[in-house]
Amino acid sequence: MMRDTSGKLQEPERLTDFINYRLYHLNRVAMTASGQHLRAAAGVSRREWRMLAFLGEQPGTRLTELAASAGLDKVLASRAVHALMEKGLVHKTVQVGDRRAAAFTLSEEGHAVYAAAFARARDFNRELAACLDPDEAQVFSRCLDKLHAQAMTMLRAAPVQSASDEVAMWEDPLSVWR
Repeated sequence: MMRDTSGKLQEPERLTDFINYRLYHLNRVAMTASGQHLRAAAGVSRREWRMLAFLGEQPGTRLTELAASAGLDKVLASRAVHALMEKGLVHKTVQVGDRRAAAFTLSEEGHAVYAAAFARARDFNRELAACLDPDEAQVFSRCLDKLHAQAMTMLRAAPVQSASDEVAMWEDPLSVWR
């Protein structure tokens, strides 16, 4: 049962009132549900879907870029990419002269799975957002943008500074491709 915590976002009284907790919990529930839908519709896990999506948008991406864009450590990204290769959805191209500089692209079947998974993910997003009327959706989007900007300000001002490339990645996860 949901309780009204809207007045407590700025003055939390318990753990479940904190913005971070509420966003984390929402994310876990929504990601679990979307993962089940993606597996049923396209036969891929959420992690594999992220790899497919990034490769669908940026063919020829290297593993380090995929990991950074997906917010995964390199080992997890590597496992996901290799699982996709075993399924025949991703091809690996090794650069001449530097075997470590491998690039990945979607196979023909990978493009078909990506398209099916993308359509299901879009439908899931539409269904999740359907509980908001258009005005609420617009306000919520603006609120997320404002919270992101505030969190970035706080990250930059944190006593232990993150590396500048990590800060840039949080500002724009697709910046690793530019």
